[in-house]
Amino acid sequence: DLNPLAAELARLSLWVHTFVPGLPLSLLDHHLVQGNSLVGIASLEEARELLGTDIVPERLARAIQRGKEMPGLSSLFTNVADRLIEKAADVMAKVGRMADADAAEIGRARETLTASQEALKPLEALLDILAASRLDESLQQEIEQGQVTFWVANPDDMPDSDPHRKALQTLVEIPPFHFPLAFPDVFHREREGFDVIIGNPPWQEATIEEHAFWARYFPGLRGLTQTERGQLVATLRQERSDLTCVLQREIAEANLLRRVLIQGPFPGMGTGDPDLYKAFSWRFWHLLAPDGRIGVVLPRSAWCAKGSKDFRREVFASGQVIDLTFMLNRDHWVFDDMEPRYTITLTSLEKTSPDTQATLPLRGPYRSLERFETGIKEEPVRFPVVEVISWTDTAALPLLPSEKSANVFSQLRKAPRLDFHEPGLWRARPYTELHATNDQGLMHFSSERPKGYWPVYKGESFDIWEPDKGVGSYYAWIDPDVFIPHLQEKRVRAGRNERSPFSEFSEEWCQDLDTLPCFQPRLAFRDVARATDSRTVRVALLPLQVALNNTAPYFLWPQGDEQDQAFLLAILSSLPLDWYARRFVETHLNYHVLNPFPIPRPARSDRLWQRAVALAGRLACIDDRYDKWAEAARVKCGPLEPQEKDDMIHELDAVVAHLYSLSEGQLRHIFETFHEGWDYRDQMEATLKHYDVWQRKL
Repeated sequence: DLNPLAAELARLSLWVHTFVPGLPLSLLDHHLVQGNSLVGIASLEEARELLGTDIVPERLARAIQRGKEMPGLSSLFTNVADRLIEKAADVMAKVGRMADADAAEIGRARETLTASQEALKPLEALLDILAASRLDESLQQEIEQGQVTFWVANPDDMPDSDPHRKALQTLVEIPPFHFPLAFPDVFHREREGFDVIIGNPPWQEATIEEHAFWARYFPGLRGLTQTERGQLVATLRQERSDLTCVLQREIAEANLLRRVLIQGPFPGMGTGDPDLYKAFSWRFWHLLAPDGRIGVVLPRSAWCAKGSKDFRREVFASGQVIDLTFMLNRDHWVFDDMEPRYTITLTSLEKTSPDTQATLPLRGPYRSLERFETGIKEEPVRFPVVEVISWTDTAALPLLPSEKSANVFSQLRKAPRLDFHEPGLWRARPYTELHATNDQGLMHFSSERPKGYWPVYKGESFDIWEPDKGVGSYYAWIDPDVFIPHLQEKRVRAGRNERSPFSEFSEEWCQDLDTLPCFQPRLAFRDVARATDSRTVRVALLPLQVALNNTAPYFLWPQGDEQDQAFLLAILSSLPLDWYARRFVETHLNYHVLNPFPIPRPARSDRLWQRAVALAGRLACIDDRYDKWAEAARVKCGPLEPQEKDDMIHELDAVVAHLYSLSEGQLRHIFETFHEGWDYRDQMEATLKHYDVWQRKL
């Protein structure tokens, strides 16, 4: 454990449970240890990879021999490491055989253990250097220049050497922990590594948020407005220099840990924020022996987030999923101190070659202890692994309500992806306009609108069929005289980047100021989204002359017109699509989740396409701000009576269900499993009436 007290409490717990009157407390120092599991070397294989080269001069190869010459640096290192670890493993075995019959024997065991640790100091120094080389360019250069050959050939010279001191200084805030040294008996055997790993790793980002830090000491900070928080934090920085020092130290530690994680053997850590659970997932896998098993508690995002895609692919390619059980922490029935809307995954994996017919077993999500105890007695829903991998670009897993849901899910998946690209057909690409932090200097924060300024929307500024929730929902204000030149410069620059959506537009379009998207109504969606909210995909056609921050991305249209926009709005606003989205979304509607959404693409002559465009376009155009857009989309504009609006929404869900070729039973299942505890019957019956009408027409 990272916390020294945790290791002491573990020892105490075992002592309490195994205490025998008249006998001394057992020595547990050799198997209950304190350290940072993510900083350091996990296995000798990892160390060999960091050595980088397998070339070593012959005279040095002969320097350390075990009856024959060593052909290369990797073999040389293996020889040295094996020799030292073998001695330590023998000591561990000897300590384990001691009876702990009296205090004197425990003392001898502790002395023996200390001697073993001293014998490993040369190897520890070398592993310290290798771990630090990921962060220190000078150490990397020394390795590349062959200096590492001398280090390996002369391990006794390494403790307290210049390279070693440099390595320790690099990692001074978070000292490295090397598993082969802490558990030599585990790693000096034919099946190197642990047979079983059980745990509940921390779920947090390797970042320090300043407002969150100050809120620890001043809880009322969270209830203040953004302006008030900024003013109070500025005051606290001056008046509480003691806490400011603590904050600076924590930031330094977090920054170092971020570098360690991003540069370490944890693929995907550079995608998004470096969450600790991602690194622990890889660490568990690397520490596991062949045919070993993992049983750990992970957030659901481990099985759907983009940053964990490499881990999932590794598991599918080199292991087998024994069980994935999802549990929704509603009413805190699983963990008291965890967000109740998060989904927890009990993950059981085996590190063994997968079968070509391997299946993925899924259970849950269970929303209570009673449902969990009943559900685990039943067979899980199973999908072929090869099919699962094809669902998304990131091998993300859906969260299905029941076995019957698999048929609905498979039917929805038959439609092409949102990012499907074919000349002559519409194409929509998500894009973020302003960043709340990086572009903060462009914005004005006040409760009242400065004259001539435009509102800056955030995700909460709109909802489905409600494109403007009013002044109280805006994020900030922005001066168009500053905002428009900023957008134009950004667009022109992005047009030269082939990865940018703007690169798909003509140079003439990018240079024309009048074509800036902010001068037209735009189709936007909320970035913050949860599968447990009343709706997950919240999309709207926003009015012109507004700015959008990063919680409200919008679609750029390299190909397509207003009617295509209305059609996509129809699909994204529908209940069937939202049901599908809830299978993958946890806390954010990320692009890698959005782009694979199945979106039907019927011909424009299709009656269902025409009706979807007419309904969505009419529902979107609520006032004269949409006059020109409505004319182009060939729909009327103006307010709707509540009853008429509701009926159009019900018909739209029915039309979209037919566009997906859903059966009536499948549509019923979507309503029944859409949201836990919601009153859906009236809405379902109204939708089914329209479904039947269209069924007869088709």
